[in-house]
Amino acid sequence: MSKKAILLGSIGAVAETSDIQRRAYNQAMAEAGLNWNWDRETYSRLLEQAGGRERLDMLSGATGEGLSPEQIEAIHARKTEIACAEVRSSDVKLRPGVAALVRHAKSNGMKLGFVTSTYRPNVDAILHAADGDLSADDLDVIIVRDDLQSGKPDPEAYVKALERLGIDASEAVAIEDTTNSVMSAERAGVKVIATPGEFTATQDTSMADLRIDALGDGASVDARVLDLLAA
Repeated sequence: MSKKAILLGSIGAVAETSDIQRRAYNQAMAEAGLNWNWDRETYSRLLEQAGGRERLDMLSGATGEGLSPEQIEAIHARKTEIACAEVRSSDVKLRPGVAALVRHAKSNGMKLGFVTSTYRPNVDAILHAADGDLSADDLDVIIVRDDLQSGKPDPEAYVKALERLGIDASEAVAIEDTTNSVMSAERAGVKVIATPGEFTATQDTSMADLRIDALGDGASVDARVLDLLAA
């Protein structure tokens, strides 16, 4: 039975923006007077904890900084503002194979979704940077953090996406890049392809149905991805 929907997950599975996010955090934390500076190795480890606000809260407790919820919210909002501005103004492109997969979905009458537990401005910035290779008009459903009670690895994001599309979990394939995100799709009963990025390559995604460096190239989708979509 061929799949009816492709569900793009975390923004990192769609475009490589982790270093932009890291530098934006550093700037926002410096502006807030925090003596925290995350290098690439540190940020890679922090990405094992889903959710930017949750990371800030965790570090606040671990370091005794005692940030209030309002301070955490302000730092995270400023980070998002900085990162989204850079994504929109830079030459960020979709990861290899993503545009080809979008074209495959559209030409084969498949539904397409963006199922993430990040916030809508981040999604909008990625869609803007995609320069027509992926737009909101291509998407039949968009799930973001404000739609959810719980972020990933909870399966809620995928359960909601499936409900809105009116399809069964067995009729969809998810594209994800982290342990928590793969677990979210798997717990919802959705087949999942893991495509870790440069900051998530060391995470355990062994529970995915397929782990692959890239979904394809600029012209075509990898045959292994197509096989999973056709199963």
